[in-house]
Order: sequence, then C-alpha cells, then structure tokens
Amino acid sequence: MKTLKITSPSGTLNKHILPFVAILLAAAVSWQGLPFLLTSLNTEVGLLDNGIWQLLLFALISFLLLLGISILLFRWLLSWLGLPTINMMVLQFKNLQLWQRFVLYWALFALLFLGGLLSLAAIF
Repeated sequence: MKTLKITSPSGTLNKHILPFVAILLAAAVSWQGLPFLLTSLNTEVGLLDNGIWQLLLFALISFLLLLGISILLFRWLLSWLGLPTINMMVLQFKNLQLWQRFVLYWALFALLFLGGLLSLAAIF
C-alpha cells in the first residue's frame, strides 16, 4: 500500500520569491519610517508631498497606456496598408548588419525614453 505525502519537500513558500518579498517588505518599512527618521535628525528637512508620488504614478500609467495604444495603432496600420506582419519584419531584422541593428536599437531606445520623459513632463 502506498502512502501519499501531504507536505511538499520544498515547503509552502517558494524559495525564489522569498528575496523579492524581503526586498518589498524592507522598501515598505523604509518608505513609512524614513520621514520620521529624517525629521528626528533634522527638523528643517524637506520631504516630498504624497501628491508628487501620485503624479508620478499617473505619468507612468499614462505612458504605458500611450505605449499600448501606439502598438495597437502600429498593428492596425500594418494590416491596413498591406505591409508584412511583425513576425516577417523580425525575420528581416535578423538579416541586417550588426551596425544597422545597433543604430536601430539606439533609435528605438531614444524614442521610448523620450516618450516616457515627455509623458512625465506633461503630467508635472
């Protein structure tokens, strides 16, 4: 007769998630405790208003929303103009020379970075 093991050998908590949870917990505790520590050391210290963090979050949300809309618009334009699909473009991208791929990576990074920076500037 076989008996079943009810407990898992690795435990109930995944060992790969534990450092992430510890970092998240330390960040949350320091987020709440740092203003009290700073004001106890120096009473004239200036702290950021909580509304600034909400504006930063709103800028991030609007950037991701605009990024998603631009991806959908890009796919729609590809199909509307009769251009090849994105999979075919990726295959053609692999045929480019190394310097051409490098320039394209930098151009895409610059556009993405500037888009995020401008959406942040538009919110603030």
